[in-house]
Amino acid sequence: MQYIIQLPIILALLILVPIASASQKASLEQLSGTVELRRNGQDFFKQARIGQNVTNGDILRTGADGKAILRLIDNSILSFAAETEFMLGGELAGAEDDLIGYLFRGIARAILEKRRGSYITTPTGAVGIRGTDITLTHTSETEFYFLDEGAVEVRTDEATIPLEAGNMTASYAKRKPLPPSPFTKSAGLAKARSTLSALTSIEIPSSLKDHAQLNEILTRWIINYAHYLADSGRHDDAETALLIAEDLTKRQAVQGEILLQIGGLYVYRLNDVHGALRAYRKILRDYQDTPYFEKALFGAIRCFHLLKQQEKAAEYTKWYKRKFPRGKFLHELDALMQ
Repeated sequence: MQYIIQLPIILALLILVPIASASQKASLEQLSGTVELRRNGQDFFKQARIGQNVTNGDILRTGADGKAILRLIDNSILSFAAETEFMLGGELAGAEDDLIGYLFRGIARAILEKRRGSYITTPTGAVGIRGTDITLTHTSETEFYFLDEGAVEVRTDEATIPLEAGNMTASYAKRKPLPPSPFTKSAGLAKARSTLSALTSIEIPSSLKDHAQLNEILTRWIINYAHYLADSGRHDDAETALLIAEDLTKRQAVQGEILLQIGGLYVYRLNDVHGALRAYRKILRDYQDTPYFEKALFGAIRCFHLLKQQEKAAEYTKWYKRKFPRGKFLHELDALMQ
C-alpha cells in the first residue's frame, strides 16, 4: 500500500481555508520543559498542561528545552521536538480530505492510525497519511522525510518520488525531491535518524547541541551525496543537494566549501558560468579567511575569461598574484591570460 506526500505550493495555502465544525480532537499526553498553547482565536500563548484538550485551530509551541506528545482521538500520536510549532487542523470545508495539522517549523514524528485521505501540511507541502510512521523536519527552505513504516510518494510540481520504509528524502523550496536513500545502510543517516528519535522522545533528554549536531550530520551527508549525484550525471539533483546543505549549516568554513562546490558544478557540469561566478564572488566577499578563497579567486578569473571579460580577468589576476605570490594556480593563470 502506498501513501502520498504532496508538495505543490498551493497546499501551503490550504491552512487559510475556513475549517468545518467537524474537527480534530487531541490531548496533551506528555510534556517536558517549556510547552505553550494558543487557543484558536486568541492572540497569546499560555503554559500547556498534561491532560489538556487541544482542538481544531489551537497552536502548540515548544521552547528551546521543550517537548510534547499529543494523542489524537483515534490513538494516533504526534511527538514534537524543541523549537517546534504546530497547529492542530480539522476537516476542510467542502473537501473530503482530513487535515491533521500544520507544521510551521521544527521536528515532528507522526505515528498514525490508518485513515483515508488525511495529511499534515508544512509551509511547502503535505504528508499524506493512511497509517504510517514518519518523521519530518522543516527549517527555512528545507524539509527532510524519514519513513520508518509504510510507503509514500513525494510529489512536487516537477516529479513524483516514491519513498518506502527505511528510506529518506529531502526537498528544497519547490525543487524536485532528492532520490531516496536507505538510512539503515549509511552510518551518517543512521546517526541522523537516531538523533531525530532522541529529539522527539520525552524519555530521552536532548539539547540545542543535539539540534546543531543533527544539522551538521545531515549537511556532511548531503555534501557527499552531491558528489555522488554529480559523478552519476544527475546534475540537477546534485544542485538541489548542495542548496540544501547551504541552507542547513551555520558553519562558515562549511558554507565556503559548499559554495565552492556549487561554483564547480555550475561551470563544469551545467555550463552556467554566471551562476558559478555568483558563487565564487560570494566566497570572495564573505569567506576570505577560509581555505576556499584561493580556489574561488581562480574560479572567478576563469569565469571572466569564459565570458570574454578580459579586463575583469586581468584585474582579478593581479589580485591573485598579490595575495598568493606562490599560489597553486600561477601556471594556469599564465596560460589563461596568453
